[in-house]
Amino acid sequence: MNKDRFDQIAEKYDGPDRIHLAEIISSEVSKLFENKKYHSLLDYGGGTGLVTFNIEHYFDSITLMDSSPKMIEVFEHKCAELGIPHIHTQTGNILLDTSLLNQKYDVIFLSLVLLHSGDYESLLRQLYTHLNPNGMLVIVDFNKNEQVFHPNVYNGFNQSDIKHAYTQLGLTNIDTHTFYSGKNLFMNRDASLFIATGIKNNPKSY
Repeated sequence: MNKDRFDQIAEKYDGPDRIHLAEIISSEVSKLFENKKYHSLLDYGGGTGLVTFNIEHYFDSITLMDSSPKMIEVFEHKCAELGIPHIHTQTGNILLDTSLLNQKYDVIFLSLVLLHSGDYESLLRQLYTHLNPNGMLVIVDFNKNEQVFHPNVYNGFNQSDIKHAYTQLGLTNIDTHTFYSGKNLFMNRDASLFIATGIKNNPKSY
C-alpha cells in the first residue's frame, strides 16, 4: 500500500464524492449486520473511517487499522469529537509485520483496500488467521476494469477470482454480487462495485 501517498491526502480525503460513496457502501454492508449480533470488527485499511462510523453501532468493539499514520490521526480526531469509546486504532500493514494484530474478530471488513494491497491473496490469508470461528470476511471493491491502469493498483477484480480465494481459505456460504455502478468512480472511469462475503467454519471436534 502506498502509505506516503495516503499520508499526503489524509486531511483532504473526506471530500463530497468519497462521503457519498461511503454512504452507498455503508448501506449495502449494513444489510449483513441487521438483526444479527457480531461483537467485534476489524476494519482493515479503514482510512479516516468514512464507512466505519456508519456501521459502528452494530459492534461492541472495533479496531480500525491503516498503514497511514495521518489517516489514523484524522480518524482519532473524529472519534474524540463524536465521543465514541469502543473504537480502537492500529497503525501498520499486516503483510509487513504479522505481529501487529494479536486478537481475533467476528467480522473482518475491507472497503476499497484490496486494490492497494499489492498481493491480495497473501493479505487475505493473513487476515483469515484473525477471524473467529463462524466469523465473516467482507470485501467491497471494484469489479475488473480494463479501462484502468496504474502500476501500483489492481484494476479491480473478477468476482470469480475472489470466490476462488475464499474457497482456498476454506470459507463457506460464499456470496459475491455487484451492488452499484456509477460515473467516474475508479481513476476517473465509470466503474461498478461488488461485495463478497464468506464464513469461517467452526473447527470440527473429534
